[in-house]
Amino acid sequence: MKKKLLPLSLLFFLGIVWGSGFAIIKIILVSIGPLWIMFSRIALGSLVLLIWLYLQNKSLTFDKEFWFWSFIIGFLGFNFPFSIIAWGQQYIPSSLTAILMGINPILTLILSYLLLKDEEITSVKILGITLGFLGLILLIGLNNSEIVDLNSMFMFGQIAVLLGTSSYALATVLTKKISHIPPTDRAIGSLLSASLIGLITAILFEPFPDLASLDIKTILLLFLLGFVSTGVATFVWFKIVDLEGPIFMSMVNYLIPVWALVLGIYLLDESINFAIIIGLAFIFSGIWLIQRKK
Repeated sequence: MKKKLLPLSLLFFLGIVWGSGFAIIKIILVSIGPLWIMFSRIALGSLVLLIWLYLQNKSLTFDKEFWFWSFIIGFLGFNFPFSIIAWGQQYIPSSLTAILMGINPILTLILSYLLLKDEEITSVKILGITLGFLGLILLIGLNNSEIVDLNSMFMFGQIAVLLGTSSYALATVLTKKISHIPPTDRAIGSLLSASLIGLITAILFEPFPDLASLDIKTILLLFLLGFVSTGVATFVWFKIVDLEGPIFMSMVNYLIPVWALVLGIYLLDESINFAIIIGLAFIFSGIWLIQRKK
């Protein structure tokens, strides 16, 4: 029973911290540009894991294969999606963004079958992903009042989000290929690699933020985004992949909107209706089916 509860608990934890991260980023964007946010959160995430490594009296390997995969996963799992999804969100509603990112489990299922020998497409997994995606449509697609502005950038915004979530899916599958490396090492290696890429990108393409204008709230939120939503969450991400595989891990994309709904109900007095109840039932049923071994 404990083996069943651990991956589920970790998945719900990721849904909460990553779901909260989107709201935090919107607040920080008032003072700091998206590329510097990307670099800062990745660098802070690296720092918290490096401190943990030091406290454990451990050291990183300098194996060429390890750093090769670290740069690949760092770019695909952090630099590219953090940047392109944020760019795409400028032109499409957040509800549409959530639905487009719901394609992630479907892409992960296909990539796992193509790239991993121990992952196979079963009817149970297909049913679980289908139920989860239908639940997402009911939860978000039928319960939003956002106006879709069909401007010239609307299609490009959708393509950007799809490219970003495809990158997440590929990174999740690839990290399973190096599961012989401890999850902490993989997390630190990919974050350090992504920090270097992010720093170079931010310097080249975005002005340095005015640090003197930052208030204490922005600084605290940035540290929270880096330490928890990036550092701790990256370790949990790799741990879930080790325990249950990339397909189960991809179901977090269905939990993030659920957390947003919970916040809306308790903080904004939003109402709950029959479509939302059915959507939640579909999502949780899908996650339960994916976790079943056979």
